[in-house]
Amino acid sequence: MYFIESEFWKQAVQSQEERQETERLVAEFDKGKRKYKIDPEKANQELGQDHTQYQFSDTPYSEGPFYAFNERYLEIRGGFLEERRGLITLISLFYISSTLMIISFIVRFTLDLIKEPNLLFDGEFVFAFIGFICMGGGLVYYFLKKIWKFTRLELFTLRHIRVRFNRITRQVYIQRPGYCGGLLVLEWQQMQWPLAYGKEDPNAIGIRNMISWHPYVTGLPYLVTQAIGKRSEKLGDLPNEAEFIRRYMEYGPDSVAEPKVSSLFPWPLPCFYPMFEATGKNWGKWMTILAFPAVASIGVGYWLSQLLCWQPRWPQDIEDAGLAGKPRPKTTTLDDYSPEIQERLLANADRWEIKLADKPKVRKKRVVKDKPDNID
Repeated sequence: MYFIESEFWKQAVQSQEERQETERLVAEFDKGKRKYKIDPEKANQELGQDHTQYQFSDTPYSEGPFYAFNERYLEIRGGFLEERRGLITLISLFYISSTLMIISFIVRFTLDLIKEPNLLFDGEFVFAFIGFICMGGGLVYYFLKKIWKFTRLELFTLRHIRVRFNRITRQVYIQRPGYCGGLLVLEWQQMQWPLAYGKEDPNAIGIRNMISWHPYVTGLPYLVTQAIGKRSEKLGDLPNEAEFIRRYMEYGPDSVAEPKVSSLFPWPLPCFYPMFEATGKNWGKWMTILAFPAVASIGVGYWLSQLLCWQPRWPQDIEDAGLAGKPRPKTTTLDDYSPEIQERLLANADRWEIKLADKPKVRKKRVVKDKPDNID
């Protein structure tokens, strides 16, 4: 499910009217709450951090899933909500099958009418025929108007978001659907690990690692953020994964243990794995097992969504990147987008500016006056 990725891109390219409505809803939601602002020194320190020289942990390790691991590049699965994938598929397929059934009745009525034109004088036939046409037309219109934008988050789209780290060109390539921003070519040196620095927060257990590129370093008018890998099961999983990728990029594949490489083919069994991520050996796994009927249904939905999606090849310049004599792929810039998208990106660029915290107000020292002699 590419819901979060699509929302990030949607915010980056919103029209003025859509942005005003979003800001109104956010203001109502945040009413009475304290607004979070970043300390200027902390912000500059984080943006200036060179993650290529920062050792995240002493035990580099990652369970991927990886789709490639060789001398030139490492490829890992991306996606914020992989464990939720399947639910929208089941609902969408039920709606689509119901619509197709109504359309089949319309086709059958049409064929009967062609064979027997006298049916036009049959009131029941005409009433039923018109009713099915109205019902089918309404279902198709509602699907295209309201449901398609959710269906495409799981169906008839990319099978997986893939993130490729090329250690020869020192670039990161992100393959995403067009409604999530499309293909990106970014610099490894400019990448940040928001969740892997320093001591890991216990609240980070159960979430995926994130990689990001801030506009201050890329020159793009929007923030690039992508989740990768599996959900963490224990403290240290996120720094270990970050260190695994860092050592691969800096010192080569011999500096880390070779991981298991998964297939991009939609086999049924791996479609159930995301539901069991972050359950560990505690009660979470048992709760997942007890809820097996629901998990099995979502797993089947996940598999069906994989079957009804495709996995495109990388562009040829990215496939050849790092080979002798082959050019280095061009880094993504604003000029790579259409004039309309450029205009919207620039109009929303102020959203990604760091909201610096105000300087703390200096409190006046309280002066206690002497007590008058005439007061007991």
